[in-house]
Amino acid sequence: MRLAKGLTMAVLLVVPIMLVAGEPGKLREIDVKGVKVAAPKKNPFMPTIITNAEELKKAIPDAEETIQKQLDFAKDKLVLFTWSGSGGDKLTATLSEDGKIATFTRKLGLTRDLRMHMRLFAIPVTAEFKVTIGK
Repeated sequence: MRLAKGLTMAVLLVVPIMLVAGEPGKLREIDVKGVKVAAPKKNPFMPTIITNAEELKKAIPDAEETIQKQLDFAKDKLVLFTWSGSGGDKLTATLSEDGKIATFTRKLGLTRDLRMHMRLFAIPVTAEFKVTIGK
């Protein structure tokens, strides 16, 4: 009985997030598989903010066209995280209910392998962001 209630709640919470994932002006992750960036930033807690097509071309020249098709720079800005670290590193994102603050939480992995990480998020153009370390 508890399992059924838990699954129902999970579906009710996940489905609305999936429905709005592609809307401009909402928090969403942009797929960057196979995209290359020259070098990771020294400080993964200071991401690159991309607010127009020219900045996008400088930051990610290989995928500029495919990424730009998924955006509306009048409603979105991009937050690009690049870092090298454990293969188990995780980065999650949440947007406050009023849509004014995007919180990115990085959880450090425990493995000793060194991997290149890149995550790209679109957030509302008016939103501020903060980066925290999770436990």
